[in-house]
Amino acid sequence: MHIIGTAGHVDHGKTALIQALTGINADRLPEEKTRGMTIDLGFAHFETTEGEAVGVIDVPGHERFIRNMVAGAWSLSCAVLVVAGNEGWMQQTEDHARVLEAMGIGEIVCALTKVDTIDDEFRELVSELVQENLVRIFKKEISIIPVSSLTSEGIDTLRAKIVELLRGMPEVKKQGSAFFHVDRVFTIKGSGTVVTGSLAGGELSEGDEISILPGGLTAKIRGIQSYYSSLKTAYPVSRVACNLQGIKKEEVSRGCVATRDPADFSCEREFIIQWQALDESRRAIRNHMELEIASGTGHYIGTIHFLKTEGFARIVLNEKIPVGSFDPCLFIQQGGYHILGKGRFIWAGETDRHFRTRLAEILKDYPAPEAISDEAVLRLMLKGWFTYASRAQKRIIKQFAAAQSLKIREIQSTVVLEDFLLMEADRLTRLCSKPGGAGKAEYLQSGDIPLEIKEYLIDRGLTTYRIVQKDRILISPEQLGGDYGLSPLAKKIMNMLEKQKNAGLQLKEIPDPGARSELRNLARMEKVVALEGEIYFSRESFDALARVILEGLDAGTSFSIPEAKEKTGLTRRYMIPFLNKMEEKGLVRRDGDSRVVC
Repeated sequence: MHIIGTAGHVDHGKTALIQALTGINADRLPEEKTRGMTIDLGFAHFETTEGEAVGVIDVPGHERFIRNMVAGAWSLSCAVLVVAGNEGWMQQTEDHARVLEAMGIGEIVCALTKVDTIDDEFRELVSELVQENLVRIFKKEISIIPVSSLTSEGIDTLRAKIVELLRGMPEVKKQGSAFFHVDRVFTIKGSGTVVTGSLAGGELSEGDEISILPGGLTAKIRGIQSYYSSLKTAYPVSRVACNLQGIKKEEVSRGCVATRDPADFSCEREFIIQWQALDESRRAIRNHMELEIASGTGHYIGTIHFLKTEGFARIVLNEKIPVGSFDPCLFIQQGGYHILGKGRFIWAGETDRHFRTRLAEILKDYPAPEAISDEAVLRLMLKGWFTYASRAQKRIIKQFAAAQSLKIREIQSTVVLEDFLLMEADRLTRLCSKPGGAGKAEYLQSGDIPLEIKEYLIDRGLTTYRIVQKDRILISPEQLGGDYGLSPLAKKIMNMLEKQKNAGLQLKEIPDPGARSELRNLARMEKVVALEGEIYFSRESFDALARVILEGLDAGTSFSIPEAKEKTGLTRRYMIPFLNKMEEKGLVRRDGDSRVVC
């Protein structure tokens, strides 16, 4: 299923052409019929010879209604650019053609209307001039079909050409979450709120619950109509009108997104975009300029701030808007009707300068959406890892890695760039190489890297002996011997402990600032043993005293605290913490007031 639309200068015969193609007059407003011109979007449809419905959107041509034209362009599979044969290429023809190109409409066909009013020679001349402009904007030749809505000349040919183009397009995949940009809201007496739009993404059924963004309100679909028929289920891409239960007309408007899965959209005020001026000869886009941004069926006021990397900018809007991954947008002169430029949303949310620089660097090497076609890939390249949320994301990332010759590794449900793993492994090694190393829990709880990656890196570091684990400390092997990495204060503390011999040392006896930190590091390096009450012994002294206490005692033999004091000469103040440390190390166990040799 597909939706096509008309575009072109005012009074060039778009509405008449649609009526000739479909038999439906798309002008729905009394004012439009009175004035003889389309003001808002109009809708019609026709059926192919196979009975497939093709939706048709009629857009206004007058420059004052350019916003309505843009609102109708986002969902089109194919556009019919209408040029009157008796007038040729005009200003709004130019504007509409640029909009179609900027929005990335898949197929374009040109209808040269009102040919019943011109002779063959003039028809040929106008066609040549129109083709020149088409090639200038679309960078390729476009089929031009001469038609007359009055005599029906060429109508069947145009319809056949449209169907041919649509059949040549990739089949719309009916998977993913259903959504549509709301383009009309009204109420029906006895039924309530009705919203219309062009359905995309997936199927939508009666009884489904949908979210209305950016507000986040939810509503239940009471009924669906498509092309004047009531349906239980509608499929993309098609025009739908949904009768909603649980929401008021005032709570939804053109520009909102109705979606089954609100997670598919970001609702933010600030975005990073790729942008391009459409015509340097016209009004330029200036840095920090306030302008109007058209996205989906909505139009918003915001300010553009250029990034240092050419072609990228930060947009700050006056309100939150719903945006999908890599959605296109247009820039319109604020308060006017000139199309100033086009863009594509790359990132949603507030960002700092460093992040914006990194983002621009990645997109310079891997342009979106040509190389990076999904936000999952962009997040992988930005962070170095990405946790899959769906099979589709997993498939897209694997395809991207293969196309770009990037090495990736899957760790549980997370995919990681091999270059990132190497970089993070080096960071872990450096962290563990600092005096005293690093606590395992300290590393596992640091940063936003998934836990499975950190555990993988620890396991790999232990296997390759780049790091070792002592108790709950990760440390480099070199630190477990000699005077590796000892600071002047650490050396001073070690000298003090040596002088104390078997007496031990309390923290309060060391006047130097930073002593607590140095003692912690010395303990991690196994040069010092820390007891309760901030009492410290050198490793050699602790081991020697422990041997003295256990000398002559077999496993299972018990001894008292006074007996241990007599052997070591330690006071009770030091003896009990000492025995508790021996118990912690599994040398003894408590039995009442006595200790039993293990």
